[in-house]
Amino acid sequence: MRAGQSDDSARVDASPPAKPGTRSEHGKLVGTLSPKRPQVDTAGLADIFPYYAGFSFDWACKTLISNQSVEAAIVLDPWNGSGTTTLAASRVGMPSIGIDLNPVANIVAKLRAINSQPAPMQFRSGELSPVADGDPLLSWFDRETATTIREWSIASSQQTAETRSLVLAAIFRVVRKLTQNFQGSNPTWVRKISSDRSAINCEVDVFDSLMLEEQDAVRERISTDTQSAATISIIRGNANDLPISSGVVDVVLTSPPYLTRIDYAVAYSRELAILGIDITADRTLRGQLMGTTLIRKMDARNYSFQGESARNLISSISQACQYLDDLNRGFDEISRVCKIGASATFVVQDSYYKDIPIPLADICEEAAVLRGWKLVEKQPFEVGRTLVSLNSSARSYTKSPVNETVITLEYHPSSGQLD
Repeated sequence: MRAGQSDDSARVDASPPAKPGTRSEHGKLVGTLSPKRPQVDTAGLADIFPYYAGFSFDWACKTLISNQSVEAAIVLDPWNGSGTTTLAASRVGMPSIGIDLNPVANIVAKLRAINSQPAPMQFRSGELSPVADGDPLLSWFDRETATTIREWSIASSQQTAETRSLVLAAIFRVVRKLTQNFQGSNPTWVRKISSDRSAINCEVDVFDSLMLEEQDAVRERISTDTQSAATISIIRGNANDLPISSGVVDVVLTSPPYLTRIDYAVAYSRELAILGIDITADRTLRGQLMGTTLIRKMDARNYSFQGESARNLISSISQACQYLDDLNRGFDEISRVCKIGASATFVVQDSYYKDIPIPLADICEEAAVLRGWKLVEKQPFEVGRTLVSLNSSARSYTKSPVNETVITLEYHPSSGQLD
């Protein structure tokens, strides 16, 4: 596949930024630059649609450049989100695979991967019968406006993959603007129609005009953010069960979802509604996403292999079992798909559960080492803006500053490692 192409189901067969002059015993550049995203990040279309990214586009490019000594190295991000890793890999000429379970994230990642201006969709609403009572868009819009949005969404499915990504991103942007009044002080929680928030009405002609404006605005940006012809495969899938053959990945660059009690499905409930997914009526996706606040029924599991930091956390926060189970199965899969000698860079942010610190960097390091990964470097950076600070109710608990840590590893499994 060429840059910008994607596959939602197929199995794919397919080190740190440098301080000048410093190398590891394996010849890779070491020494870490801060991955912190600027408050307004426009590089690589990062500002086209808000999605929680663990690191900046420019930092990802610099990190991947240090791994270009491996010819045709395949890059993997098992928690790809909006596609910062896959876009950076394309920019530096490395084929990449991005996996994410959230379909909204995949659409944004596909849009960012487009390497030429797609044709806009010229469309006028007014042909579709009114949406049914159960349409999830009715949580914010009156029936006429919900019908208009649904018409645009349905019509986009008849377009090329590139134009469909453009149209859906434009709908996301328009809907976000129209529903600003439903965004609370905690931007990850979206309100719905209530006694003090009426349904939104946007006239058909106005909505159509907004859609054309947004498509043009995004297309203009794409023309200034072209990539190389490196292959990008963006796949909807679960990091716990990667649809990738064993032993094919050379480089991993990723940021695992944070353990912050922030519900990613609710944060993107409006965009999921545009795709026809009602997270209230069907909690399947919401329950599957790593970091979800929903508690799944779990079989008794042996957590003795998770490392001391994980065991200590479970003893303090029993609800962490679900997240740690997802994290450990993710590390199992990452180890399975990587070649011996592969490098991995994890950007991990510690957090709090109420007033209990969560040392996620230590947990990730221990999980990796138990699976045959060798620690090359571990560099913490103190951060002021964190996802947990977005939750207004969590601010009442006393907390110390938290770190965002860049963990760099190399894969050298041996007999006796955790299988």
